[in-house]
Amino acid sequence: MRFTNAQLILPDSIQRGSIEVREGKIARLSSAKASADAVDLRGGYLAPGFIDLHIHGALGRDTMEGTADAFRVITEFHLRGGTTSIALTTVTAAESEIIRVLNAAKPWHNKSLGGSRVIGVHVEGPFISKAKSGAQNPSEIRPPLAVEWKKYLRYGALIAEMTLAPEEPGALPLIHALRKNGSIASGGHTNATEDHLRVALEAGLDHATHTFNCMSTAAKRGPYRVAGMLEFALAHPEISCELIADGVHVAPTLMKMLFNAKGRDGVCLITDAMAGAGLKPGTLFQAGSENSLAARVTENAALTEDGSALAGSTLTMIEAVRRAVQLGGASIVDAVRMASLNPARQLGRDREIGSLERGKRADLVWFDREFRARGVWLDGDVRFIV
Repeated sequence: MRFTNAQLILPDSIQRGSIEVREGKIARLSSAKASADAVDLRGGYLAPGFIDLHIHGALGRDTMEGTADAFRVITEFHLRGGTTSIALTTVTAAESEIIRVLNAAKPWHNKSLGGSRVIGVHVEGPFISKAKSGAQNPSEIRPPLAVEWKKYLRYGALIAEMTLAPEEPGALPLIHALRKNGSIASGGHTNATEDHLRVALEAGLDHATHTFNCMSTAAKRGPYRVAGMLEFALAHPEISCELIADGVHVAPTLMKMLFNAKGRDGVCLITDAMAGAGLKPGTLFQAGSENSLAARVTENAALTEDGSALAGSTLTMIEAVRRAVQLGGASIVDAVRMASLNPARQLGRDREIGSLERGKRADLVWFDREFRARGVWLDGDVRFIV
């Protein structure tokens, strides 16, 4: 298969040309402009498939349902937004509920149910701070005891990422274990100060969950000021920062600040999409497990039912890329990199996915100048096209 008449979004530039795919992998990139047997992309952009490290649901369905049917609906919806690899994300819930999700996801690890490939599971909580619980259920927050987290790590590479509060007693052994397992150890829903974070960084903390949201910031200690999770993440290049790029979770000025501080390699765009993604504004849905808060879809995000707080986003990845460009001032090349190559590197899978390079899987998204996804291919097979 060949794709021609495309603006190829490469890691460092945009090049007009063609891509040849053989046996599900990118075989050749060229400057050829036309071919009779090729898929004509009509001058549109061809990018590597997007990788979403943090996504809860869509169309009224939630990862916490722990069923293949729910996963299918979620991954098919997000595939149409250009996402080819997805980390299904749990919420703070009972151990039995999290285990149920892991058991349901295990047969689909690195496989597709018809939509995005399930690249793993992101366990968001329960080892977080009650002071920064956000829309998570505070009654299910608990300390990171090895007797519990060892049960999750028995699933090995299925655990793509875990969000935890580094300041909680017992967090450091968990961070060590996550890195040994090959999982992303991410600081989030945390009230940590730089004292906690310095030792967490040494232990292997290398990621920040939905930066600016539900994390500590600079505070006074006596007559002095100390950094929180936000400033620590901005200051340390070892830490990659997730960004919900909808313009409301993080205002455009703060998006620009993040891009300036972290550069093109230090940000991973995420959706943090809840079950409300794809539903009409005004629709009520359950945000996570049965005991979680009710939430309502708005024009730009999901809010708690009373409208007092954010309860996750309704983004797709192509919309996150658009807003990173149009609101945050990122270039298209850099925004695509933040949605593909950077998360692939965090997962340790950048030799396989994340960029248009010879030998990598042909996970591709075609979009136009208005940032509308026109086609998506997974391992070279068409999964969506208009």
